[in-house]
Amino acid sequence: MKKAFFIIFITSFVAISCEEVIDINLNDSSPRLVAEGSILYNSVCNVRLTYTSNYFDTTGATVEENAIITISDSEERSEVLEYTGEGNYRGDVITGLPGHIYTITITVSNNEYQAQSSLHHHPTLLKLIYEELEIPHYTEKTIYTIKSLIVDDRYHENYYLFRYYRNGEMLNDYYSTYSDRFIQSDTVLYSDYMLDFYRGDTVKVEFYAIDRKVYNYFNLVNDVLFSPMNSSTPFNPASNFTGGILGYFMAASFDSKTIIID
Repeated sequence: MKKAFFIIFITSFVAISCEEVIDINLNDSSPRLVAEGSILYNSVCNVRLTYTSNYFDTTGATVEENAIITISDSEERSEVLEYTGEGNYRGDVITGLPGHIYTITITVSNNEYQAQSSLHHHPTLLKLIYEELEIPHYTEKTIYTIKSLIVDDRYHENYYLFRYYRNGEMLNDYYSTYSDRFIQSDTVLYSDYMLDFYRGDTVKVEFYAIDRKVYNYFNLVNDVLFSPMNSSTPFNPASNFTGGILGYFMAASFDSKTIIID
């Protein structure tokens, strides 16, 4: 994950978060451990550990090679992840199953950090639709938006995350979040108008079912990164880890579809 994903500028949106915000000095900040962890449906756990650096440092991220990482589930199974190089740790036995709660524990230099995430049932992405945007264009190309038709459970509050790829490349580490809190319907047609697509693009959308804490994390990240109303006070989005670590641990199931804009 890019350094800018964590070291960013605070906006007026911060008041919506009930989590503590972490201030960082851009010019000279002590390295902070950053975890990016996930366990997806029918897949093993993957975690990457890096350290934050001085904002003006253009060298690559420093990785943590000597952590002990354990994952356990609500059936009291557990395993220690294996280090595979470049800050990456990978499980071997425990895989993501719907209805299970996963706990990850990271130990580095006698410091322990822990996070928990619930894996929800497999979501359904019925189809993708592209539509021309009827707005003044800042480019000569016609701009399109992608609409995702999803199946939704009207009787429960659900949290979702959309991840977009254009021609095989993920769009700027951008995660689009959505909650059905104020909608009661069996299907929802969702579109993120912040993203631009053009004729000839091949667009892939991954549609994740996530828990509330993971939703809050990515929702705040996107609000801050893509808001034009930046101030001069930097901060990092609150993690779902305990112990002051940055980053996140996500258990999730997902569906995906691809469409060509022709």
